[in-house]
Amino acid sequence: MLGFLREHAPALALAGLMHAALIAALVLGLPGLPTMPVPAPGVERPPVPAVAVSEADLRAVEDQRAAAQAAEQRRQREAEEARRLEQLRLQREREAAEQRVREAAEQRAAEARQAEEARRAEAARKAEEARKAEEARQAEEARKAEEARKAEEARKAEEARQAEEARKAAEEAARREAERRAQEEMQRQLAAQVEAEQRRLRLLQSAEYGAWLGAIQDQVTRNWNRPPSARPGLECEVRVSLIPGMEVVSAEILRCNGDDATRRSIVAAVERASPLPRPSDPALFERSIVFVFKPED
Repeated sequence: MLGFLREHAPALALAGLMHAALIAALVLGLPGLPTMPVPAPGVERPPVPAVAVSEADLRAVEDQRAAAQAAEQRRQREAEEARRLEQLRLQREREAAEQRVREAAEQRAAEARQAEEARRAEAARKAEEARKAEEARQAEEARKAEEARKAEEARKAEEARQAEEARKAAEEAARREAERRAQEEMQRQLAAQVEAEQRRLRLLQSAEYGAWLGAIQDQVTRNWNRPPSARPGLECEVRVSLIPGMEVVSAEILRCNGDDATRRSIVAAVERASPLPRPSDPALFERSIVFVFKPED
C-alpha cells in the first residue's frame, strides 16, 4: 500500500488540489466575489446573493479532472506493462537458467556415457587380446595334437593294412569254403525240390487228389442256387484260395461257358460252401486249387 501511494503521489496530489479548488469555488465563491457578512442572532438573515459560475469554468475543472484521470490510467497501464515485461524478463531468465541446468546435466550425462563407452571399449579390447592369445595357444596345442594324431594314424594305418591283408586272406578262404558249401546246399535243395515236385505231381495225379476235388465240387454244387440263365452243359473252371483250416479266402472263375449271373452264382456257392472238405492225406493240401464245376443238368 505504501509503495502504491509513493508511486502515485503526484497524481493523487494533483487530483486533491483540483477537488479542493472546485469545492472552494462552490462554497466560498469565485475570486473577486464579495463575501456576505453573517447577521447577528435574532436578526433576519438577508437573502444570499447568487454566485454566478460560468459553464467554461466548470468545463475547465472537468477537463482538468479528466486529464488527471487519463494521465493516471496511462501511468497505470505503463506500470502494468512494465510489470508484465519484468515478469517476462524474470521468466525468460528462469527458463534460461533451467536450460543451462539441463544442458549441464546433459553434458555430464554425455561425458559419463562417453567414459562408460571408453571403459567398455577398453575392456572389449583387452578381452579380444586375451581371446586371440587363447586362440593362438589352442591353435598351437591343436597343431601338436594333429601331428601326434597323424603319427598315430600312420601307425594304426600300417597295422590296419596288415590286419586287412590277413583278413582278406581269411575271407577268401572262408568265401571259397562258403561257396563250396553253398553249392552243395543248392544241389541238395534242388534235388529236394525236384523230388517234392515229382511227389506233388504224383499226388495230383492220384485217385486221392481226384476224390478230394470231387468232394469239393459236390459240396459247392449243393450250395449252388441255379440262376434262370444257367444253360445245360455248364462247365466252369474255378480257382479257390484256401487256408489250412479249409476256409475259402477267395474264388474266381478262370474259364466258363455261362453268363455273368451264372459266374457270380458259382462264386457265391463256393463262399457258402466254406469250409471245404479236407483231403484224406494232408500232403494233398494246397493253398490254391483248381477244380471243374460241372453240375448235372
